[in-house]
Amino acid sequence: MKDTPVVVEPVYAPPVYNWTGLYGGVFLGAANQGWMVDFYRNNNHGHADIGSTGIAYGAMLGYNVMVGPNFVLGVEGDLGSSNASQANNIFDNDTSYSTISSFGSLRGRAGYAMDRLLIYATAGFAFGKVTNDIQKGRNAGEQIVYDNQWQNGYVLGGGLEYAFTGNLLGRVEYLYSNYGMVSLRNQDGNLAELTNDMHQVRVGLAYKF
Repeated sequence: MKDTPVVVEPVYAPPVYNWTGLYGGVFLGAANQGWMVDFYRNNNHGHADIGSTGIAYGAMLGYNVMVGPNFVLGVEGDLGSSNASQANNIFDNDTSYSTISSFGSLRGRAGYAMDRLLIYATAGFAFGKVTNDIQKGRNAGEQIVYDNQWQNGYVLGGGLEYAFTGNLLGRVEYLYSNYGMVSLRNQDGNLAELTNDMHQVRVGLAYKF
């Protein structure tokens, strides 16, 4: 009597999501801009650490590459705007004004993928349109020091990204950007040193091509 052959049924394994590819999208969130001000006048030192929260929004473009079954490396750039600003009295008649109206970054990304979920860290180069202004008195005509230019710095952060479909990606992320220090000195020799940075908590939606 012959043995009946054993038939092994193939086990179906659903395909793992492939993160490799170009994507582009938009983001929206909250931005807390910070300005640490040190003001020196006639041997007096005034210090203020001010924060202001507003809305941040913009667009992003990036590219990911799968490295092995779980690791993802990528590069991403973004451009955005924020409406946060601050005004703070340093001495009785000296006021600081600051904004970071436009910003952007170019960052590397490294993440761990669990199928459609990606956990990632990011870091890179940051730039922002920073305005710092120290005004003396109550009249705008008494303005004494002013700076409005693009400042460079660094950005660090991380987040979670999820592939809802083969092409639709959603994310939530945190980014910290530091744009360095601006030194302003008026004709009387008074010195103002302002450190500009920004925290963002934002959500994004992207299309993977």
